[in-house]
Amino acid sequence: MDTGPITRVVIKRFRSFPSAVLELDNPLFVVGRNGSGKSNLADVFSFVAEAMVSPLQAVFDRKGGIAAVRNRSSVKSAPPNMGLAFEFGAFNGIVGGRYAFEIKALPNYGFRIVREQCLVLEKRGARWWFDRSDTWKSNADGLTPALEPTALALPLVGGDERFASIFKLLSAMRVYSIEPAKLREMQDPDSGIVLKPDGSNAASVLQELSRGENAKSVRQDVFRILESIVPETKAVAHKKHGNKLSMSFSQEWGEGKKLTFDAFSMSDGTLRSLGLIMAVF
Repeated sequence: MDTGPITRVVIKRFRSFPSAVLELDNPLFVVGRNGSGKSNLADVFSFVAEAMVSPLQAVFDRKGGIAAVRNRSSVKSAPPNMGLAFEFGAFNGIVGGRYAFEIKALPNYGFRIVREQCLVLEKRGARWWFDRSDTWKSNADGLTPALEPTALALPLVGGDERFASIFKLLSAMRVYSIEPAKLREMQDPDSGIVLKPDGSNAASVLQELSRGENAKSVRQDVFRILESIVPETKAVAHKKHGNKLSMSFSQEWGEGKKLTFDAFSMSDGTLRSLGLIMAVF
């Protein structure tokens, strides 16, 4: 099976990981006992995605500060800096690349970027890179971002077409933890373009899947996959209740036998499955 756009992740002093290297297959299933680091591994992806669209200080603050994010176990042979690196395969016009950064903790919960690197290898043979430590170096002419010690460079230069593919990929990463109770509730409508991490706007996403040229085929795919998990469940629809939205599930069996259930009547497993399916679509 083909790999996804991210082929390898290198982790250094992040959460419960003193160091780790993860080779990504497509799909990849991570299984382990409680407390083995599964959630911390998922947080690698959410941390970087947030750091592409929010100030790094704000990302640390939302996650409990750098002291909570950085692994503090003692390793005498290496400085106690945290770092992450992503290696890429072919996608969106590039054949490979790499993005990495390293962060040093300072007194009073401060921090600074020690080093940041990005490499893009295009299909046409072009090779673009930047390397930021004490100074900015790059072969991309005309690219001179005004860097702060606490700010990553890629979000600043991600609008440049030479680095846009990697920036867009990292900023678009999503981590989901679907909460069935959120799918049972009446929901406030929104654009439905992106499913919220807990699934609390699933009805809006379902409504959005009803729009566009390929809406019918997309909805059929969603229902087909859901039926393979929950037999006889043929369709899911959004319902309007004044200024709120909910969902209803249609089940069919035999000839002419059909029942409709509101989301609050469905099992946790059904609702969690629907949330994950919509996250993919």
